[in-house]
Amino acid sequence: MMNIGRSLTDSLTSYDALSLAEAIRARELSSEQVIAAHLERIESLNGRFNALVTVDQERALRSAREADAELREGRVRGPLHGVPVTIKDALLTAGLRTTAGHPKYARLVPDTDAWVVDKLKAAGAIVIGKTNCAALCSDVQTTNKVFGVTNNPWGVGRTAGGSSGGEAAAVALGMSPLGIGSDTAGSIRIPSSYCGVFGLKTSIGKIPRDGHLPLHDETHARPDSLTVIGPIARSIRDLTLCYEVLTGESTPTGAPAAPPRIFWTQDFTTQVIDDEVARVLDETFSLLTRAGADVKKVAPPFALERLFSTYMRLYMFEFAPEDISPALLPLFFASEAMRSPFRGGARGSYERLKREQSALKRTMDEFLQGCDCWVLPATPSTAFDHRKTGRGIPVTSRGRTKKLSYWEASIGFTYPLNLLGNPSIVIPLGGGKEGMPIGVQVVGRLGEDRKLLSAAEHVARKIGVACWNPPARLGSLLERPPLAVSTPQTAGI
Repeated sequence: MMNIGRSLTDSLTSYDALSLAEAIRARELSSEQVIAAHLERIESLNGRFNALVTVDQERALRSAREADAELREGRVRGPLHGVPVTIKDALLTAGLRTTAGHPKYARLVPDTDAWVVDKLKAAGAIVIGKTNCAALCSDVQTTNKVFGVTNNPWGVGRTAGGSSGGEAAAVALGMSPLGIGSDTAGSIRIPSSYCGVFGLKTSIGKIPRDGHLPLHDETHARPDSLTVIGPIARSIRDLTLCYEVLTGESTPTGAPAAPPRIFWTQDFTTQVIDDEVARVLDETFSLLTRAGADVKKVAPPFALERLFSTYMRLYMFEFAPEDISPALLPLFFASEAMRSPFRGGARGSYERLKREQSALKRTMDEFLQGCDCWVLPATPSTAFDHRKTGRGIPVTSRGRTKKLSYWEASIGFTYPLNLLGNPSIVIPLGGGKEGMPIGVQVVGRLGEDRKLLSAAEHVARKIGVACWNPPARLGSLLERPPLAVSTPQTAGI
């Protein structure tokens, strides 16, 4: 691998994907320089954080040289020509190991790419590696028996979130300017919030899931109505760029005809929010108000506890037991043991859940008719310390510390958007306790992802966070010896 020096590596790994794409097309930078810089950053930092689990160094550098040669001949593959990307390890990559963090896939080297990977490559992107994920994408922490735990870039003793935690950590650490994750209950948004980057949960059905492990739609009787594919990035404009590449839709350009109408909710009757999160949200609301944004505090359109019961039971019906975190199974079996014998069995329960889902979607649509986007917390607290799945998480609310349930403290604000299908974007805000990131979700109407991206861009610019803010301690980390974490693999088997 070409050695381009520490200062140039640090510079090239600080840009977002759009900046790199423009510089490569203008031949101000070569793709080989950019790829080499990100590979060097991975080599420097990955031992401490375990964000990437497979690095495709030789193929990436060869592809970069080919991309540079094509540019010299005046050929451009697409808007991501020569730009490095990373892919969650649950998405198939031809010739590159894909495990979904589970031993049953530990030696899987696919022959084909997932739909989303194929689309990125067609746009000129170069896959440099695979990022760690929770086993079978069924936890809010990123840890598994194949590769071990991923650490948070802002504090190695804390979780990077899950299940796309490796992807969010890689982007936050400058190992990748852009990556692809998946989200069933918050798996893009929770890591984005915990790691201080931008993440897009697309509307259900916007981006095909073909090639996502476990191969649900090929093996299950009931379709998955919860999981989506989406990007994690250093800026909203990168989310927009990636969205356009993956959907073929164009997003509005220039300033909107009128500022978006913003609904804001941070007070929930049943969902506890940590005092640090509440403080930063208050400051952000005040900042938006002072900046002249059309923002209004409103009550949520429904009680979250009602949604949680519906979501969890629907999740259990649509996924096979072997694809679910063991910590969740007792909740389902206890619930259905009481419901099913008297209400039409499992089939009757599932049909009622689908009707409830449809009714809730109508309620959400009516609520969003009054605004262009709805802002609410991304997570109830900042990233918590690594812990056993299912163990309670301490949250300090109104000056008193209490333990919330594992799921309430993590997916409390994200799972409703999977149940309802709406698009949602995480914007990183200022730091909370010990400088740990805090994020907000900006939610749009179902299917109107393009309008949401425009509204979120407006919100981010008003509060001054439209671009990536690297961890403050990142520079000093380069001088420290790595921690003893599971050693990431560096090649497909």
